[in-house]
Amino acid sequence: MSTVKKWLLVLIVIIAIASMAFPACSDPKEMGQTRGEVKASETVAAAKETVAESKVKGTIYETDKFSILVPDGWVTEDVSAEDLAAEDLAAEGSVGVLITKDKDSMMLSVLVDIPDAATFSKEQVEGIIKILNGTAIEEVTMFGIKFFKTSDTVDGRDQTVFYGDRNGDVVIIAMTGKDHQNNVAIKAMLDSIKFK
Repeated sequence: MSTVKKWLLVLIVIIAIASMAFPACSDPKEMGQTRGEVKASETVAAAKETVAESKVKGTIYETDKFSILVPDGWVTEDVSAEDLAAEDLAAEGSVGVLITKDKDSMMLSVLVDIPDAATFSKEQVEGIIKILNGTAIEEVTMFGIKFFKTSDTVDGRDQTVFYGDRNGDVVIIAMTGKDHQNNVAIKAMLDSIKFK
């Protein structure tokens, strides 16, 4: 199976995870979720400043690769390295999180040590466009990273997906939900992302 086909399979799994609606629960253990510990670091301090500026209250979810705001009332689910590594294409150390509330979601993942991460990122977005009839590929720069972007509809919900090369790692950001571009909580999560 070619590398592109393997990664399209990974992408479909990630999209399927991102498109699921998880019921809110008061006990995080009911959903089998874990939250990263907040560490006293510059990354967390910067993310907290962004949280304060956005006026969206929440906690900081932190991994070795990134931190992101989790707004109050939203549920997190770790995306395991095994889920991300599909057939050993991404190295150990790949991390991700899916943050959901009702039918809205934000997914952030970092796949480590991807050969030719820029080409890989572009091919993945082109695959999404073909499979899901996405919008024409766009190039955007966020967080100092050049991303390839497309928007589409999955299970009746709008989705925007970004793939980018960050020093040989592939960063994936997927936002799903009705009018997600204007959702205050999703915008606050996007604005809060800090890479390490």
